[in-house]
Amino acid sequence: MDDQPRRTMIAVLVPDAEPLVAPFRERLDPTARRGLGAHLTLVYPFLEPADVTDSDVAALREAVAPVARFACSFGALRWFSDRVLWLAPDPVDPFREIAERIRRAVPALPPADRELVPHLTVGLRRAAPAAALADAAAALAPRLPLTTTVDRVQLMIRTQTWDVGAEAVLSPSAPSGRGSPASTGGPAPG
Repeated sequence: MDDQPRRTMIAVLVPDAEPLVAPFRERLDPTARRGLGAHLTLVYPFLEPADVTDSDVAALREAVAPVARFACSFGALRWFSDRVLWLAPDPVDPFREIAERIRRAVPALPPADRELVPHLTVGLRRAAPAAALADAAAALAPRLPLTTTVDRVQLMIRTQTWDVGAEAVLSPSAPSGRGSPASTGGPAPG
């Protein structure tokens, strides 16, 4: 078995979503079978695994530290075409702000190739029939919303599985301005 790191990304793991989505993701999303729990991808790819340094991790932590932790609700199911079923987070602006801060703090990152659409993937058409995704949507809809607190981001490293390489903690509170509940329209941190 090859245990060499292959890829990295920055994500927000959402363990509170596991009881809701894990049974579906296990069948409908190959990343779940590789150990990647319910998550929102913020920066992918991050850096080549061999290129990640202690100073990159420190820059990641410094970049997100001023952002206040925030409540996030997943109240709606969405589709990318008919190919990806996902849960929509509310609010989305803090996720975009965190990704922007990381991109500014780690200049060696490859440029983003598309606009970030924060989402929690439930299933992919390439991994399951359309009927299985539709069944998952029908089963999940009445169980929403799911509310959680986002208080950290993770540097994920993939070998045979996806594992947490480092964590960067958000601020318990922040002054009003970007990253604060007042600026995102979200509730006060809990």
